[in-house]
Amino acid sequence: MTEQSTKFANTILTEAFNTTSENYTFEAFTTADIVLISFSLVISLLGVVGNGVILWFLGFKIKRNKFTIYILNLATADLMFLLCCLVVLFYILLDIGTSIAPWTVLQFLLIFGYYTGLYLLTAISMERCLSVLYPIWYQCKRPRHLSAFVCGFLWVLSCLVTGLEFFVCVEWGEESFTHMKGCEIALFMFICILTFLVFTPLMVISSLTLLIKIRMSSQQHHQPKLYIVIVTTVFVFCVFAMPLRILSLLWYQQLNYPEIFEYLTILFSSINSTANPFIYFLVGSQGRQIFEGFTILAALQRVFKDDSEIPVRQETESTRSNLSQVERRYISHHT
Repeated sequence: MTEQSTKFANTILTEAFNTTSENYTFEAFTTADIVLISFSLVISLLGVVGNGVILWFLGFKIKRNKFTIYILNLATADLMFLLCCLVVLFYILLDIGTSIAPWTVLQFLLIFGYYTGLYLLTAISMERCLSVLYPIWYQCKRPRHLSAFVCGFLWVLSCLVTGLEFFVCVEWGEESFTHMKGCEIALFMFICILTFLVFTPLMVISSLTLLIKIRMSSQQHHQPKLYIVIVTTVFVFCVFAMPLRILSLLWYQQLNYPEIFEYLTILFSSINSTANPFIYFLVGSQGRQIFEGFTILAALQRVFKDDSEIPVRQETESTRSNLSQVERRYISHHT
């Protein structure tokens, strides 16, 4: 890896970007680097607009329910991540030098937004999965303010995890810092367990359960659009957002990798945070109505309408059907 590329990777992936002693020239980038960074900038700009639209409509135009609260928080996390990406990429591409403090804040907010998105997406998948598996219990026993409590808890958890990653295993100097080796190993294990053995498996298993529900519902009149949105969003996250976390773990282990991976991971992460608003609109508009005057508000209302009573109704109808079958068998047996 080149010296400039390594410095850029460290900026994004958890090491400070120290520009107090030297500047980085535009000529140090290859053509592929410039293309990837440019695409990342464009996609991030689209994502900022898209997530801003989602925040506006869900915050002021659509009646809130238990799931729009999660989506509002997810859009906020994505917006924070994309804004940090934009600032970092502009600083790098335009060769703007700065001290260590602003870069540290940008990095902290970037990883903070990333973790929060992962945790919130896991919570959305798990809660919707519970509503499918235990519909009557979920409808009757679910705490009223559970969504707000879970979101607040996950923001705090994400802040703590990001703080651990940035400040616990670091010895700060006047202009730079170094990592403490023993603490790095413990932090590496903690991040691996939390990301790949706790949150990601829960998110994937819950999404697979919803996918099965979608397949079962495909033969019925009611196809839950929110299920489709959740499964699609989780799939996009696993494909486009996970490489950033994997690359940072490789950096912790001081393993070599092609330098272009650094820019690809930023591009992929930008795609992940940008894709969600478009997924909501495409699913809500049902594809064929996109060019027929179908508004964003109508699409979001179709996706996020409070249909929590539907699983209960389906469960009740299924119970009634089973009772009817038992009654028919009883009557036929005694006639």
